[in-house]
Amino acid sequence: MPRAGRRPATSTRNRGRGRTRAKTESSANGSQTYAFRLFVAGSEPNSVTARHNLTYLCDKYLKGRHRIDIVDVFESAAVALKHRVLVTPTLIVLKPKLGVTLLGNLSETRQVLASLRLNGNGR
Repeated sequence: MPRAGRRPATSTRNRGRGRTRAKTESSANGSQTYAFRLFVAGSEPNSVTARHNLTYLCDKYLKGRHRIDIVDVFESAAVALKHRVLVTPTLIVLKPKLGVTLLGNLSETRQVLASLRLNGNGR
């Protein structure tokens, strides 16, 4: 699990807007690509856990077929309000358009996978 205050080596920081975009790879197998926006509250425990859990799930089930934008509400309150985010951590699925928003630290793997329409093997 990443330590509080440290950013993963595979991310780039978009200064001034409180966003981090995780490094992704192009989809070689033609499977559906997922795009997520995770709203967090700095280095609060649930936010750190949500980052870790989302990264783990994407690496395991969506290898190379995902993009993660992380928005820190302490740095970008206007972005959070624009997306009507009042609770952190909050995960919004941008692509595919599933109309899914998940709240919490994403520790219930089965529920998260079901919400993302994944059956546990990346399909």
